[in-house]
Amino acid sequence: MKLLITITILLNSLLFAVSGEKVFKEKCASCHNGYIPQRKLNSNYQHQNKELELKAPTLTELSFRLRDQVGDRTSDAEGQIFEIEEFLSNFLKNPKQNKTILPKNVREIFPQMPKVVLTEDEEEALAKFMYAYAEKCMREQGVKRYPYDQALTLAHKEGKIILIEGFLPYCRGCIWMDRNVMVEPEVKAALNKDFVLVKMNLLTEKLPLGIKRLGTPSFYFIDPEGKKVIDMFEGTGTVEEFLSLLEEIKKR
Repeated sequence: MKLLITITILLNSLLFAVSGEKVFKEKCASCHNGYIPQRKLNSNYQHQNKELELKAPTLTELSFRLRDQVGDRTSDAEGQIFEIEEFLSNFLKNPKQNKTILPKNVREIFPQMPKVVLTEDEEEALAKFMYAYAEKCMREQGVKRYPYDQALTLAHKEGKIILIEGFLPYCRGCIWMDRNVMVEPEVKAALNKDFVLVKMNLLTEKLPLGIKRLGTPSFYFIDPEGKKVIDMFEGTGTVEEFLSLLEEIKKR
C-alpha cells in the first residue's frame, strides 16, 4: 500500500511539474527572441537596434549573462541555479534598469520591462530553463562533437584531423569562442570539411597521448591516425584568425 502511494505521488509530480520552457513561452517570448547569431546582435547594437528592431534582449543573451553575472559561476550547477532563481524572483517583481545583468550599451537600447508575476514553482522552472538554454543552444548551433574514441575512428576513416577543444565550465574565453566563432557558418563549414571535433572539460577529463594541458580555451590538433600532436594553441581569436589557424594546421 505504501509503495502504491509513493508511486502515485511520483507520477503526479511528473504529470504536474512546471515546465520552464512553457513559462518562458507564455510570459516572456512575446518580447524575447530565442537564438540570433552574436555577430548579428553585435552589428544590431552598434546601429542602435535599427537592423533587427528587437523588443528586448534575446533569450541566448540572457542565459549567458545569468550564468556569467549571477552567483558563483565556479560552483556546481545546482548552487548557481538557486542563486539565479533568487535573482529572477527579485528582478521580475521590481525590474529596474540598474539591477539588470546586461551591459550598458545593450540596456540603454531597450525600455524598462514591466513587472512579471510568477509563482515560486514557475520561478524555479524558469531559472533552470534559462540556465541550461545557452549551453543547449550552442550544441544545436555549433559543429557536432564526438567522444574521443569515436572521433579517432572517424578521423582515421575519413582522413580528417582531430581537434580537441579544451574548456572549463566557467571559462569566459571558452564561452566567447562558442558564441562568437564556433557557430559562424564559415567556421562550421571549414571544421566539417577537414576536422573531427572533441570537446573536453579539462577539470574532469584527461587529454590523450600524455598531452599536458594549456590554459583555456585551448585547441589540440592530432593527426588522423591519432598518434601525434600536430600543434596546440591557447586563447581566443576572431573568426578570421581561427580560419587562418585551421588553414595553417592543414598544411603541416
